[in-house]
Amino acid sequence: MAVVLFFTPIVRAGRYLLEAEIKVQKTPARLLEVWIPLPREDEVQRIESLSIQAPVPYLISREKEYGNLFLYLRLPPTGGVISYRALIVRKEFSPRTSPSPAPLRYLLPARLVPLEAFQDLSQQLTQGLTSAAHKLEAIYNFVVQNMRYDKSGKGWGRGDAVFACQAKRGNCTDFHSLLMALARAAGLPTVFEIGLPVPSQGGLVRGYHCWLKVYVGREIWGVDASRAAQDPQKKNYFLGHLCDRRILLTRGRDLLLAPAQHGPRLNFMYQAYAEKDLSPAPELISTVYRVRVLSEEYASR
Repeated sequence: MAVVLFFTPIVRAGRYLLEAEIKVQKTPARLLEVWIPLPREDEVQRIESLSIQAPVPYLISREKEYGNLFLYLRLPPTGGVISYRALIVRKEFSPRTSPSPAPLRYLLPARLVPLEAFQDLSQQLTQGLTSAAHKLEAIYNFVVQNMRYDKSGKGWGRGDAVFACQAKRGNCTDFHSLLMALARAAGLPTVFEIGLPVPSQGGLVRGYHCWLKVYVGREIWGVDASRAAQDPQKKNYFLGHLCDRRILLTRGRDLLLAPAQHGPRLNFMYQAYAEKDLSPAPELISTVYRVRVLSEEYASR
């Protein structure tokens, strides 16, 4: 009689303590509002605890388009310091069956991710390919092979798909804006996610990191083209997988906050945002993140 063996998928998992400190400067404004993105939960990220310290009462709210979570405050003209600590468990992301169809917005253009400009190129890259997986692989290979991770000069870091295509360089936002434009133009629902890289030894977080989730048939794949370009040996891995050493903060582009901001929608968001007297005031606010690595191990999916 045949013996059937059942294997439980094993993935890497990390337990991290995220510490955020937001400083808001003094201003003569009559109304000083602050929105702070809070780490969110998804298929592989769980928030075990969250503690907040603020000089005034606050509101925790969730916007409807993407489900992002925000800490909202109205500060006095003297400004102030807000901080929070979040205990986070994050697993490696691997391809998984989607519990529901992709939202329509995952196929629509964004302000810096136009689709019409990429229809022809997307069609050329996917010509003759019938499966969603093969289409995504062709687009991914094109971006990884033709873009280089380069933060010199100007224009990079805005997630401008047209700039990325023309300059063939940039940071993670540029890689993934180009890939998102090509994937959506090919009919592959794609969503942008941004958060924090976990430093190798923990400590101060310098900058941010972003990646994509792509609906491939009935599955959702993680995609990290900029990491693949920096580490070619992991090119195959980052088509489908996302390592655990990252913390998700927000999802989506052209964000409407909650409560809604008075200025334009935000291109993307990984740090605090402020408005004074109903107008954007980025000069008044600074955000510092630190991460403590509490444990890293292998766990079941």
